[in-house]
Amino acid sequence: MKLKKKTHVVILGAGISGLTVSYFLNQHKISNTIIEKDKVAGGLLKSFKIKDFVFDNFIHISHAKNSVVKNFFKKSSSYFKLKPKPNNLYKDTWIDHSPQFHLYPLKLGEKIKIIYSFLTRKKNKGYRIKNYENWLKGAYGDYFAKNFPMKYTEKYWATKSRNLSTSWIKFRMQEISFWDLLKGSFVKIFRDTYYSSDMKYPKSGGYESFLKLLKKNKNIIFNSKLNFIDHTKKKIYLGKKIIKYTNLVSTIPLPEFSNLSKEKNKKLKFHANKLRCTAGIIISIGLNVDINTRTWFYIYNKDFKASRIYAPKKLSKNNCPKGKSSLQAEIFLDNKKKVDDKYLKFVKNNTVDNLIKYKIIKKENIEFIDIKFKKYANVIFDKNYDTSRDFIINYFKKLNVDFVGRFGSWAYLWSDQCFMSGKATAQKILRENFNK
Repeated sequence: MKLKKKTHVVILGAGISGLTVSYFLNQHKISNTIIEKDKVAGGLLKSFKIKDFVFDNFIHISHAKNSVVKNFFKKSSSYFKLKPKPNNLYKDTWIDHSPQFHLYPLKLGEKIKIIYSFLTRKKNKGYRIKNYENWLKGAYGDYFAKNFPMKYTEKYWATKSRNLSTSWIKFRMQEISFWDLLKGSFVKIFRDTYYSSDMKYPKSGGYESFLKLLKKNKNIIFNSKLNFIDHTKKKIYLGKKIIKYTNLVSTIPLPEFSNLSKEKNKKLKFHANKLRCTAGIIISIGLNVDINTRTWFYIYNKDFKASRIYAPKKLSKNNCPKGKSSLQAEIFLDNKKKVDDKYLKFVKNNTVDNLIKYKIIKKENIEFIDIKFKKYANVIFDKNYDTSRDFIINYFKKLNVDFVGRFGSWAYLWSDQCFMSGKATAQKILRENFNK
């Protein structure tokens, strides 16, 4: 096969998606450059070390089912297979996950309210698809919906359930029958309802180790700040440098990419401003003792700001020194909200105080506390999502731009899906540029 024309692909962002595009282009000797704003590759999947403790930027576990991804990750790093059993903190009670199947620890009065509400719920399909709040009430009844998933939604998605669409739910929320609700309320049982059964995590080096092969890439320009992109002339302005391209692939957040365009379009700016996502604060705590917790737990209490906390040592024993342990708490907020040092101190103290309050840790066992702010965490699927996302992507597709990854394509993608989106885009570019 021969190239139809001279080809140079520019990829914005050296996270898993951008690295994957470059990797498969390199297999066919297609010229490409990755532009990365940070000093190292990895994006949101970068791991970091404090003393001899290893942490990730939010919890990451491979749920990969695709054999291509599984084999690639395996070549990059040996791994542990996980069989986690997460639980939930509700008021002062611990409940196995998913809570709708494990209501046994609750008081009788609350169980009766949940069961009655379930029996009298609105099951009409037209009502349920209107928004996520209606879906929850239709699936579980008003009482459970209001006290469990609706409360968690505000913490994790940083918005009310009624503001979310239902397009993202798919397999992520498990519905329940009356019999299972009854059984879980009055019989102490455990039912594994987690939506993934094939979970893996690298034996050492944190989740980033799965990117080991991808990071062996000499085409990356680090510490790069994009000024603007001239899509007509196919030029990227990078400080004083200009890079020409034939194909452009973006993995950077869709709103940011839209605002880099030299061509000013009011509709484009309007839709870019409509896209929403959460930012995240991660609080990593090193402990000088080995504590006993589940792999992770969800928190429904409004006064406890963290939505989820996980134990890195439960993912890999090598994430902590022997005889010690660690926790990482995740706090989410709308990424358009201003976050200052005062707020970061508040959530740090709130997290530590509540961990002590619920007897998860002791103050004297804390070796260190680290806090990081991440501007981009999860895409918010509100009522504007489909219209605004589709407008932007269709606008730039006419200019021969491909979007990959969670933030590039502005979608709910896991790491394996980001990998496959990068591979598919590389294959598309190859088809378009090679003569058969």
